Amino acid sequence: MKKITSCFSLIFLILFATMLSTAQIPYNSRYFEVVFDEITVDTDVVYGTAPAINFPYFDESNTSPQDLLMDIYRPVGDTLDYRPAIVCAHSGAFVSGSKENEDMVAFCDSLARRGYVTASIDYRMGMNPLSAASSTRAVYRGIQDGRAAIRFLKENADVYGIDTNNVYLLGSSAGAYIAQHNYFMDTEEERPPETYDPPDLGCLDCSGNDYAHSGKANGLIALWGALQDTLFIIDSDTLPVFLAHGTADETVPFEYGSAFGWELFPPAYGSGPVSERIQNLGNAVETYFVLGAGHEFYGTDNGDWEGEPPNAYWDSVFNKVEDFSLRIHKPVAGFAITQFENLAMFEDTSKKATGWYWDFGDGSFSTEQNPSHEYSQPGSFTVIQFVSGNLTSWDTASGMAYSFVSVNENLTGSVKVFPNPSGRFVQVRNSSKLPVELQLTDLNGRILGSYGIGTGVTERIDTGRLSPGLYIFYNQSTGRRIKWLRH
Repeated sequence: MKKITSCFSLIFLILFATMLSTAQIPYNSRYFEVVFDEITVDTDVVYGTAPAINFPYFDESNTSPQDLLMDIYRPVGDTLDYRPAIVCAHSGAFVSGSKENEDMVAFCDSLARRGYVTASIDYRMGMNPLSAASSTRAVYRGIQDGRAAIRFLKENADVYGIDTNNVYLLGSSAGAYIAQHNYFMDTEEERPPETYDPPDLGCLDCSGNDYAHSGKANGLIALWGALQDTLFIIDSDTLPVFLAHGTADETVPFEYGSAFGWELFPPAYGSGPVSERIQNLGNAVETYFVLGAGHEFYGTDNGDWEGEPPNAYWDSVFNKVEDFSLRIHKPVAGFAITQFENLAMFEDTSKKATGWYWDFGDGSFSTEQNPSHEYSQPGSFTVIQFVSGNLTSWDTASGMAYSFVSVNENLTGSVKVFPNPSGRFVQVRNSSKLPVELQLTDLNGRILGSYGIGTGVTERIDTGRLSPGLYIFYNQSTGRRIKWLRH
């Protein structure tokens, strides 16, 4: 059995050319290119109502009910029933900012044009900057609102066309605090004690609305954010994580410290130690850490570009967010090949695939999950597996199949090659009454090695330098050619 490594773009041109000639490969550029020219935005959608602290924020019990609003972006003309969704939470230190922040609007607009449903949310503002307890409670209210927004979208999945198994949370600065805590502070035991002080803020999913869904995201994108305690991260936290941060951030420290350097704000762990903790537990994390860069290094100030266009880092961050989001929900291609002579049997080992398409490299194709194919001519063939998922995202894998005729003839003469096929080591036995001289050649006749084998001798040959493929052992004494497959 030969294991085939999955790839996403290595054979893009081959796939595209085949698609043009056969019109069978369901290639599409959704999720990584703009595929919708138009989007629609539902503004000021109420996703919940919760008590918000009143200005001047000195009295935590002085609250008023506040409608929690979001703007929902959707592609126009999309025929897909359910799409992944991305919720965006803005910056502003829990005292300013809104769902209209320019960077959040840019994320929502651009990602919706690529086929996602996106939502930019408002969340409750307000805290007493002279009180560590008040700032902790402000963050917690934001965490509750982020979870309420996800519950709302899941509840209304049929209305907005959302796949409830693929709802991701993207946050910038304060919004990244919300995103990271959504992901890692997900039990009541981890609630800060200040949140129980009167008035008790309630459980993680006990505010905003009472929809019976989990408010935890399926993917985390945190831009220059922090986490109260890295011990919140445990080995079962295996969902996808992307962190971006500048190492010289003076607003939210990359390592450990208080926001703005203000000692009355509770210290937290920046992206550096969060990433380290995840990796130490043996889990995956994707990072974009820019040496010497500061806060919001793609050029915004509290989420707005102030009339200036985004700098070059915007494209870098956006492209990484785009790629990361796609990899969460796309299937992963993979297959194994078992061969005998000119018959190849393919075993699908892909993950999350619902559709299959095979190009056997000789002009033949199949849409079976585990096909077999008989080659009519000897030679080596590039096999392409294309898999797609429920969300029309896709992946490819490729491998080599080798066709040769009647390998059993190798066993009928006085010189035998075995096992055949074989891996790095192959054995040649001379049962004749005379020594033989063998040459190992490729299919083009290029001599790769010469071996003199005495009568009654079995020689073990190391072929570690050879690539997988079909080769010939040529008996110079008899002119006999023995086909041998190196896998």
